[in-house]
Amino acid sequence: MDFSAVQFGDEILGYNESSTFSEDSSAYADLYAGDAGEAFSPGGEFTHDTHDGDFISSGEYQESRTVLVDGSDHYGVSAVSVDRKEELVWMGNSGGHVTSYLSTDLMKYTSFQVHATEEIRDIWAYDLGILALTPTSLNMRTRQGIPAFTHQSPQLENMQCMLQLGGNFSHRLLLGGHQSSMVEFDLTRQEQTRCHQVGEQGCVILRDHPRFVCHGDLTGRIVLHDPRTMRQEHSFQAHTGSLSDFDVLGNYIATCGLSNRMGQLLGDQFVMVFDLRMMKLSLPLRALVPPFLLRFVPGLSSCLAVVSPVGQWQLMDAGQPDNAIMSLSYQINCVPESVITTFDVASSSQAIVFGDSLGSLHLFTSGSKPTFNNFSQETMMPDLPEQTQTMPLTDKTASLASIPMYYPTSALLSEWPEQYMKVGYRPTPPVDAAILSSMKIVGSIGYAPNLHNKKRNQVPYKFNRTKGQKSSASENVLGKNDEGITVHVPWRYRKLEIKYGKLGMDDFDYDQYNRTSFSGLDMSLPNSYCNPMIQMFYYIAPLRALMMSHLCEREFCLVCELGFLFHMLDVSMGQGIPCHASNFLRAFRTIPEASAMSLTLSDQDNRAKINFASKIQSWNRFVLQQLHTETLEDRANHSHVDSLDERMFQNSCQIDTSLEEPEITKAEEGHIVERQDKREYSPVAVIFGSHVVSINKCTRCNHEIHKDTTSLLVNLTFPESLEGRCSFSSVVERSMSLEQTRQAWCDSCTRYQPIEQWRRYKTLPDILAMNCGLDSAQDFRFWKHQFELLLTDVRDKKREEEKKKSEAKYGNNDKELSKANERNTPSLTTAGSPSTPSKRYPDSSSSQPSPARPCRYGQGCTRHDCRFWHPGRDAGEGQQPAHVLSLLDQTMEYSWVPPGMRAKLNEDGTVSLSDITKSELEDAKDNECGVVYELVGVVSHIADPRFPDKNNLVACIRVGPGYHVRAKVSSVSHWYLFNDISIQPIGQEEALWFPLGWKTPCVLYWQRRQLPSESHSVEQINPITVDVFGEDKSLAQRGRKRITFTPLTADEMPGEGDLVAMDAEFVNLHQEEAEIRSDGTRTTIKPSQKSVARITCIRGQGPLEGTPFLDDYISTQEQVVDYLTQFSGIKPGDLDANFSQKHLTTLKSTYVKLRYLVDKGVKFVGHGLKNDFRVINMTVPMAQLIDTVHLFHMSHNRMVSLKFLAWHFLKLKIQSVTHDSIEDARTALALYQKYCELKANGDLVMELQTLYEAGKKAQWKVPGEEEED
Repeated sequence: MDFSAVQFGDEILGYNESSTFSEDSSAYADLYAGDAGEAFSPGGEFTHDTHDGDFISSGEYQESRTVLVDGSDHYGVSAVSVDRKEELVWMGNSGGHVTSYLSTDLMKYTSFQVHATEEIRDIWAYDLGILALTPTSLNMRTRQGIPAFTHQSPQLENMQCMLQLGGNFSHRLLLGGHQSSMVEFDLTRQEQTRCHQVGEQGCVILRDHPRFVCHGDLTGRIVLHDPRTMRQEHSFQAHTGSLSDFDVLGNYIATCGLSNRMGQLLGDQFVMVFDLRMMKLSLPLRALVPPFLLRFVPGLSSCLAVVSPVGQWQLMDAGQPDNAIMSLSYQINCVPESVITTFDVASSSQAIVFGDSLGSLHLFTSGSKPTFNNFSQETMMPDLPEQTQTMPLTDKTASLASIPMYYPTSALLSEWPEQYMKVGYRPTPPVDAAILSSMKIVGSIGYAPNLHNKKRNQVPYKFNRTKGQKSSASENVLGKNDEGITVHVPWRYRKLEIKYGKLGMDDFDYDQYNRTSFSGLDMSLPNSYCNPMIQMFYYIAPLRALMMSHLCEREFCLVCELGFLFHMLDVSMGQGIPCHASNFLRAFRTIPEASAMSLTLSDQDNRAKINFASKIQSWNRFVLQQLHTETLEDRANHSHVDSLDERMFQNSCQIDTSLEEPEITKAEEGHIVERQDKREYSPVAVIFGSHVVSINKCTRCNHEIHKDTTSLLVNLTFPESLEGRCSFSSVVERSMSLEQTRQAWCDSCTRYQPIEQWRRYKTLPDILAMNCGLDSAQDFRFWKHQFELLLTDVRDKKREEEKKKSEAKYGNNDKELSKANERNTPSLTTAGSPSTPSKRYPDSSSSQPSPARPCRYGQGCTRHDCRFWHPGRDAGEGQQPAHVLSLLDQTMEYSWVPPGMRAKLNEDGTVSLSDITKSELEDAKDNECGVVYELVGVVSHIADPRFPDKNNLVACIRVGPGYHVRAKVSSVSHWYLFNDISIQPIGQEEALWFPLGWKTPCVLYWQRRQLPSESHSVEQINPITVDVFGEDKSLAQRGRKRITFTPLTADEMPGEGDLVAMDAEFVNLHQEEAEIRSDGTRTTIKPSQKSVARITCIRGQGPLEGTPFLDDYISTQEQVVDYLTQFSGIKPGDLDANFSQKHLTTLKSTYVKLRYLVDKGVKFVGHGLKNDFRVINMTVPMAQLIDTVHLFHMSHNRMVSLKFLAWHFLKLKIQSVTHDSIEDARTALALYQKYCELKANGDLVMELQTLYEAGKKAQWKVPGEEEED
């Protein structure tokens, strides 16, 4: 075993007890320095007298294989040994696992665990099997992995290496380590025989020699022993600091290590070579790489392989010190963070195996057919099961007599009962009622006129296809798009369909979808297709602060509900549980305009027929306008906003002051100019709005109307022409200043006339919201054509680079140059399967496609993207665009959409935009050339051709540093992929990655890099104050109201840490959807949708302890399918304002009261509070919840109901007929007081055991009452 695996307490090499291999190669760089003590660079560069240090791979050896061993990168390779008997390589890692690989192809042969916790220090292969050494044990296995013996003794304390002696002493095995004695083990008797004293510095390296047993210790000393008596014969002080590795061959001992220079240990740049004939140091060899490990190459008298810790190695000639520095050098293709920890050389000298600290094996070979040994034994392979003779069904010449006859003892399946063997006929379809009504009977024959609604002499039969009908998803099994290219959507983009266990959402592991600190949104609710846009709004800091600072008295207000939802997302950070947008979606469904625009969906809608790309853009446009409308204020109160808007624009966007001049000019020419100011000011308009002047001009009378409006978003309009390449910013510029002519009413002409329309901007928005369109085939063709032109340029540049490299390599030899171009040019003629990109460019080794079918139009075909063959065209000319687009499925590097744009407002009101690349965006700032917009969010439509009913919408959002600070992580900006409950970190390249086969952008959000601080605050103001308890009106319109609570007074308001007992009752809006498998297990496909019907809060302390201060029945406008009267106590009519006699309120009125208590830090006591607050749609910090379900629960046992707890501890019988929330809340408060009493007396554990014993005895039913558990 080499010295690199030393760990326990060996501070010389930088190891510690917790980690064997350091993943930072800088630790080795500090040890291996140059002549002047300079540290060796971890990147692989080092100083030298005559060489510049660039390594090449042109030599005898080439890296042929690299495999990731068992244990992946969690465990580094700690030992490697090439078998001297068979064509096997043995590997041991720091996790105690041993694996063997067959031949130079490194096919896995055997794999087994030697020790559960200790690493493998050394491996030795001999005739009978494999010896594996751990720090405290010696294990022997056969080459097939069968255990032979395991030896442990007190003398095996911290073993490091082992050596089997040769010749007549082959039964002797020496074991050395960080201890004063060397242990000798007899392999024949399988027992420990004796111990040899080696000194306090121990024995960390053992090497064999025909005349000596050589061992090295921690001080850099090499000792030679007599193999018969183990007496010390000679010793060398190889290095003044420590010994790293050494090897013995013939008359030479080569060493490498560390020396003490100026009070610190630094790695020696020299390999010390000792001559055993003279027993002294020969000339040292100057190594080209910092020596860390070394081995003599068998078969070559003085050839030495020297390895550095960061992956460079070289071959040196120990017999020619003057020419050693000119030897061949190689580079191991390893990860920069990895460290080469061990290596071994095959006995044939044709293979060298390296192991690194990240769990990879690297094999270097030489020759066309390399082997590990010149004469290897045959490796035993497992016996394959005997293959039975088969007969193809299509073989008409096969003899059926060869099939043995089976004589059954029971009836065959084909022997059906007689009633199933009767001949059945299709039923006659009924005659059309229209025919019967017009039929005239003549004798026994009826005559009627032909209705011409059926084909002649054909009667269609209607079959019941409901059972066994194939879904539409199976029609496209291969998942090909419209162009015939196979599409594979990555898992993280697909629509999630989760199945809950018997406990529903409580036992579901959300960590498998979201390992970030942020919270996702549940997708089981109707209209949850808008989840990506909700996340987009949340991560726009000014909008989040605005929504959370708003509170009004309207029952259904989207701004209020968004603020409540954003508060839930804030509180849920780090809890790993998704939030529910049920209250927001309920308010959204109540807006009549949303239903009129078909923005609301039901569970019965077929997702395959819904155009989600168009719907989410309509949702974005509608909700922005709705938020703007709901936050509107009187313009008179916003004169300061107008002036601020104009002042900010003058400073940053160069406001146009000449727009008033055309009015005078046109008036002199007789033109009529009418100005209308229809701007509406709101906080939402400050964020998203831009001051736009819409100009309508009649082409006949030149009458103009100038309307000052506020624009909240931009709809992209694409050119109709496909010729030429244009930038994305030019399309945006054209869309913002669109000029068009259409028929409209002219007030001056009093008739419809052609009207010219255009827009001019006075200010630019701070947040630029953009709908991409792409809802027509023409727009999508333009989008696709721009990607084709972009990728064609990329391909041509790549070919030019490869051509220049070939010219430089082959000179003027035209034949060799053409062959090199064919070999090196990336093959773009194969449209592969779209997947997560793993290659930067297409594989040049991909096979060429078969000749395409000829086009029916021949040379007259005008389609530039025709996929068929045309005579006279170059090969592949017609197929080029589709093949170029396949590059999008192999790399994320190229995108037509830029990460940033620069916008400048011109004096005439037009906007000039230009793209900003990723490298330019880092240093881009606002200047006289315009302001900088950077992309902060993309909502994309995911369409999988294999599953058309699983269309999906996802959002790629750049989360700002403020959100990371709130989540208690580093203050950085990072991109994330939001797919409902799934949140995955991604790079900026993936956000701009649009494979045309399945991912289409729908909504883009751009944000100014420098937002005006005076108009945008990212800190919200909590609008919920104690005034929410002031007015408490009931919605019930008739009858006498029963007041069951006493409102809080001013001096009773709960504060931080005060107790409030709470309980809620619910009704069902949708029943649960579940399936029962054949094994009887039950899986919830879709949980039931509940709505809160009653909320009760009780004082937890004070003179009125136990008295309710809140007992509200919640009015609902949605259809209730089950009132759950037995469990909720709610009856039909209790929630109807026309019939209820209860204290009926809106959900929002009660919700803000609970929010006030949560914000004040009140502690809630109840039974099943987690479920209660989930249905109420509120997230409460776990520190503020005291749940009696968990207080009286023992691990690995069932939860106990409130009814049984009250009977057992309080001797009360509750819930006898129906549930009452006041009674349940009081009981929960009493149980918490009982819990505090038991805990203070130290009787809690004993009482819990008594509780479960009584429950099992009574079958968890209260005695005297018959009720199901």
